[in-house]
Amino acid sequence: MKLRAIALVEMDSTGQLFVRPQSDTEGMYEYIYREANGLRWSRDRRALCAYEPARWQPEELFQHIVATLQSAFDETLRLTEDTVWIGVPRDVQTKLSHGRQQGHTGGLA
Repeated sequence: MKLRAIALVEMDSTGQLFVRPQSDTEGMYEYIYREANGLRWSRDRRALCAYEPARWQPEELFQHIVATLQSAFDETLRLTEDTVWIGVPRDVQTKLSHGRQQGHTGGLA
């Protein structure tokens, strides 16, 4: 299993969550849709997101992204001190960070 840092977590004005794993390979996750579980790669934002963002709470979507990359790519995503947060309210940041530390694979480095 490969450890991969999360470079960015962003929430846009509509509440849609985007998660950008640290990667040197452009388009590495472009075909994530083949997992047929509601995720897609946003080329514009270079991040993973949901096809139907309204059906997900941010914490659920974040954990779904983490679980999908673990099963599909054998990667363990983790938040680090260098993870950039854009537009994510502090309470949501806390929930996402706390969830990663409570027995879920990864966590803050």
